[in-house]
Amino acid sequence: MNTKTKSELDKLLNDKTSGSSEILKELNSFFLRHGSNLELIKESAFKARGKISHFTAINKYLGKVDLLLKKGNPDKFLKYLNSFELEENEKLKRIFQKIYNKLPKINTILTISKSGTLIEVFRMWSMKNKNLKIIIPESRPASEGKLMAKALIKLGINTELITDAMSGIYIHKADAVIIGADAVLKNGDVINKTGSLHLALLCKYYNKPFYVLATRSKFQNKSKVAIKQESSEKLWAFNHPKLTVTNIPFEEVQNKLITGIISE
Repeated sequence: MNTKTKSELDKLLNDKTSGSSEILKELNSFFLRHGSNLELIKESAFKARGKISHFTAINKYLGKVDLLLKKGNPDKFLKYLNSFELEENEKLKRIFQKIYNKLPKINTILTISKSGTLIEVFRMWSMKNKNLKIIIPESRPASEGKLMAKALIKLGINTELITDAMSGIYIHKADAVIIGADAVLKNGDVINKTGSLHLALLCKYYNKPFYVLATRSKFQNKSKVAIKQESSEKLWAFNHPKLTVTNIPFEEVQNKLITGIISE
């Protein structure tokens, strides 16, 4: 693997701000660009499994890639890669139609973090409703909300960025809360960016609909997953013997708080 290709892969595998569906799309594109070199793909897939297989959809994708690589047929492998993105786009169209049918008259949606699924769904929604507005907290400490806001305004979608702590104020301005998911557990609970549970509780208290959008590739057979802490320096690079700084990037939202989970 040459230096340029290694740098390209490392950047993809160390992406801490994009949603799992976006990272998966980029990984598939990377494999497509180098699809004729199966040895490079094997090396890259091995590295990906070590870095990002904790994402449910990516883990399933890498499992399929491993099976195809073992067969050693470049044509079949490239056929799978080419069909993957088309199939993912069709899934998103079906998800959009389902959520739009449930909420055809709403204008203002509150969400959190950065999700490729939501970006595409909101793009399709804005074509049906020019008054659509998305409210998004900054999603600290990585500020994925800012990246989400940039992606939405690039699509011409009305967007308002707020602080995470302002969600309680803005819940009254939202017709619904719609989030993505990093995983949907067997018991119907959802794993997503920390702050999602806060929004779910606000919706429960104020009687607002709370929907989760996720492709079936994010569904797991487990009812529990371990959620790891990340570096505290991302939150505050300050040390003191009496201070503990904790950074937990993901959390679980219980199914009883969710109005509905929409998949393809």
